[in-house]
Amino acid sequence: MKNNSEKNCRNNSRQQILATAITLFAHQGFDKTGLRELAKTAGVNLAMVNYFFGSKNKLLTEILDIFFSQYVDIARTTLSGDDELSVKLERFILKAIKFFAENREFLIIAITDLHHEDEEIIGHKSTWARQMFKIVELEICHRLAEERNLKLSPKLIMPMLTSIMSSRFLFSPVMEQIEDNETYDMSLQRYAETITAIVLDGILGQKVLR
Repeated sequence: MKNNSEKNCRNNSRQQILATAITLFAHQGFDKTGLRELAKTAGVNLAMVNYFFGSKNKLLTEILDIFFSQYVDIARTTLSGDDELSVKLERFILKAIKFFAENREFLIIAITDLHHEDEEIIGHKSTWARQMFKIVELEICHRLAEERNLKLSPKLIMPMLTSIMSSRFLFSPVMEQIEDNETYDMSLQRYAETITAIVLDGILGQKVLR
C-alpha cells in the first residue's frame, strides 16, 4: 500500500509540474520561464522537476508531444475515406478547431512559440510536421492531382490551413469581448464551413462562398 501511495504521489507531482509548465509557457513564454519559478509555482522542489523531466527542453517536448499527437490523430481519422474532398476537409477543420478551442494554452505553445534558434525543438516539431504532411499529401494533395490536375505540396497547404484555423483562438481574449460565450461556441460550425470555402476557393478557383 505504501508503494502505491508513493507512486500516486509522484504521478500527481509530475502532472502538477506539467500543468504548471503549460500555463507558464503559454502566458509568459518558454524563454521567460525559469525552472526555479516553475518549481515554486507548482509547489515542488527543483530537484523533482529535474528528476521527472531532466531539462526545460525535455519538458517542452513532452507538451508538444501531447498536442501534436492529438492533432495528427485528428487529421488521420477525419481525412481518411472516399468522401468528397470538401466533406473530408470540413470534417477535419471542424474537429481541429474544436480541439484548438479546448486546448488554447497548448496551441499558443505549439504554434506561436517557435524557438527558431533551438535546433532540438525545431527538430522535434519537424518530426510531427512530417507525419502531418504525409497524411495531407495522401488524403488531399493526391485527390487534387487526380480530380483537378492540381499539383500542390502539403508544405503549402498544411501551414496555411493551420494558421487560418488557429487564428481565431490565438485572438480569443479579444473575440470573447465582442461575442458572448454561447455565440462564440455555436459559431464553430459556421467557422469550419467558412474556412473550408475559403481554402477550396483559393485552391480550386471556385466561387463556393455564398
